[in-house]
Amino acid sequence: MNPIQITITGRLGDDPRTFRTRDGSDGIELRLALEIPPRGSGQPGTRWIKVTAYGLLASRTAESVRKGDRVTVIADDMIAEAWTASENGEPSARITLRAREIAASMAFDSLRTGYAARKAARASPNGQAPRTRGT
Repeated sequence: MNPIQITITGRLGDDPRTFRTRDGSDGIELRLALEIPPRGSGQPGTRWIKVTAYGLLASRTAESVRKGDRVTVIADDMIAEAWTASENGEPSARITLRAREIAASMAFDSLRTGYAARKAARASPNGQAPRTRGT
């Protein structure tokens, strides 16, 4: 078992950015805004986290979420990057999480997973889901 497990919930700052890896599999990059509660009498803040996912998780996520959607990410790898900006010489840093699971927040949206239809299709003798009212 991986010793790292991170769970975060936030809103997508942009639509997912899709890409292909060197081996031709699907990849996705998300920019996730996390709301940080104020410390003492200070103001609340926002932290931006980059999230990547690969394979089937990437393609399903790209089809399912858009800018502004609230999602929960379970990650099992983390990369910290630091660099100096070339245009102004300011130091910059970013955390990137590699997602193992990505889920939409049902408190803010609704979705249909398609699981029931796939299960019915597997059980059907002809491999097709039975028609239901409204489909």
